[in-house]
Amino acid sequence: MTISVEEGHLDENVLARHVGGEGTESERSRVAEHIDACDRCRELVTALVRTLVTPENDLSSWRALSRGTNLGRYVLLDPVGRGGMGVVYSAFDPELDRKVAIKFLRAGRGAGPAAARPQLLAEAQAIARLSHPNIVTVHDVGTFDGEVFFAMEYVKGETLRRAQRSGLSGLQHTLSLYSAAGHGLAAAHRAGIVHGDFKPENVLVGEDGRVRVTDFGLARAVHEHAPRFAGTPAYMAPEYWRGHPSDVRSDQYSFCLALLEALEGHRPEEVEAASPSRPPEPVSLRRRNLPARLSRVLARGLASDPAQRFPSMDALLDALREARLPFRQSTGLLALALFMVTGALWIQHVIWERRVDHELFASAERLPEQLRAQSERTDLLVQAGLRAEGVLGALGDASNMDAALGLAEDESREDQLATAHRTLLSADLPGMRNRDALLVANSWGRVVLNLATPDAFGAPAPDIPILIETMEGTPTDALWSSATLERLELPLVTEVHPDDLLLVSGRPVVRGRSIVGFVLTGRWVDGGLLEELGRAVGAHVVLRAPDGGWAGGKWPVTPPPGKVVQLQIGGTTIRVLGIVLGQQGSRTPEGLAYVVRMLTAGEIGGLASAWLRWGLLVISLAVLAWLGWLTRRSGWYLRAAPGASSS
Repeated sequence: MTISVEEGHLDENVLARHVGGEGTESERSRVAEHIDACDRCRELVTALVRTLVTPENDLSSWRALSRGTNLGRYVLLDPVGRGGMGVVYSAFDPELDRKVAIKFLRAGRGAGPAAARPQLLAEAQAIARLSHPNIVTVHDVGTFDGEVFFAMEYVKGETLRRAQRSGLSGLQHTLSLYSAAGHGLAAAHRAGIVHGDFKPENVLVGEDGRVRVTDFGLARAVHEHAPRFAGTPAYMAPEYWRGHPSDVRSDQYSFCLALLEALEGHRPEEVEAASPSRPPEPVSLRRRNLPARLSRVLARGLASDPAQRFPSMDALLDALREARLPFRQSTGLLALALFMVTGALWIQHVIWERRVDHELFASAERLPEQLRAQSERTDLLVQAGLRAEGVLGALGDASNMDAALGLAEDESREDQLATAHRTLLSADLPGMRNRDALLVANSWGRVVLNLATPDAFGAPAPDIPILIETMEGTPTDALWSSATLERLELPLVTEVHPDDLLLVSGRPVVRGRSIVGFVLTGRWVDGGLLEELGRAVGAHVVLRAPDGGWAGGKWPVTPPPGKVVQLQIGGTTIRVLGIVLGQQGSRTPEGLAYVVRMLTAGEIGGLASAWLRWGLLVISLAVLAWLGWLTRRSGWYLRAAPGASSS
């Protein structure tokens, strides 16, 4: 006999076995010493003696049966256990080749055994008709030497008390076990049977994980003639103590009390001190470390007034199933609606954003082609201008090597420059005279014509890298700001535009196989040219020169190239994509080019507005964190409940 002490008191089963004479001399001595010192245990023993002790004239019915005794078709094996309502043996059924459990029942003290046996037999037969996955199956009912017994399935496993886990960590596991046991109770209630003694020891959890409730209705049947108490005092409903009849709602109380004990690891103080002379106080669920919805279910099931409990065990199980969830279904639906709206807005925004970005990337791919077309157009203009009569010959004469090497007379050299100057000045030069800058020099770097100062010639050409590359035979383009023009002191045909860039093009002049000079032209990148580029690429165009100058727009921060960036400029929202110009072989000037998409009020407002999207996202994340906290606190896990029944 294992002696279990909880909260300083002996377990009722230990006391029942002690009253029944079980245990070794040492164990019985220890129990007796505890009873002598514990008033509550002494009162419980008194109550047990009244209901469990068999009269002397009925002692023969409790004689031990030897192994091998035949009970009809069953062969008795070994005793399995003994309690207040009878003794259990393991047995063998040779006809079906299976092991079974045989339980003998005894009548209460109020009447002779013969008077109680008909009702015991009727109750056992009623239980045998029950068929449910969560009820121990009763195979047979009979009598032996005047005693009622029934044969039931032999369950290899453990009691619910051993299988349950206390605390929030085992919350869902324990609720799964008790829900399965509750389905068994509900099935019995629907058949008109009240358990009357529900407790963890009367529930078995098999090795297959299935939960089975035992001893259905036996407490009431056995104690039909008992004076007052029937069942285990600690789990008895208040109406038992008041002497009122019990019904299915009494099982609810015992069920909820056992579940509360399982979750907290100990029985409530209100019932722990209960005894025949001191009925239990109402159980309070305040200040307990349980989920609020679960506490409300248990509080209703533990109500002192049966009328305030659930109308049925099925209703209790429905409420318990709902309470097992981390949050209410309506809360989940509202959260889901919030997540869907937030997700829809962000998906809408991402789709719109990708469409805009796709358009920007397509425009950015076309922009270098348009700039290259501008460069090629300059090639054509220079070639057309140099076809004017006598222009190439004059430049060739002004670039002869004798003059360059100083072998010719100074007068001859100056005459050649003057002749070339007059020829170019009088030439039509189609497409070149309307340029904002035009400078023509001979091959050894003397200015032949500068439209900004048409009467001057012969001065050395500016010493700038673009001219050096051009003299090497490479057509070159560049973007200059007004700051670079001031530093180079290059006179222009038109006024300087401080907020624009000058697109400068250097082209070599080739006569035969020789470079006889170069042409430097420039065109302001103003609104006209930018609009032309914008129409061609399908987006607004902004250029940035290597010297820091801007054309078409100017931003405090230079967006990185290759990445779409959204900017707020003077109350206008734009999306910008930059590319790098001047890469080798691209025929584009060095610098950065940006394609820009101006966002309309409809695109940045309404359901796609940033504040609404981000606000809903923050709220959704907060709700998600709250639901996660509820889920963690409830111990919820997404897997099948062990031992649960589908009934």
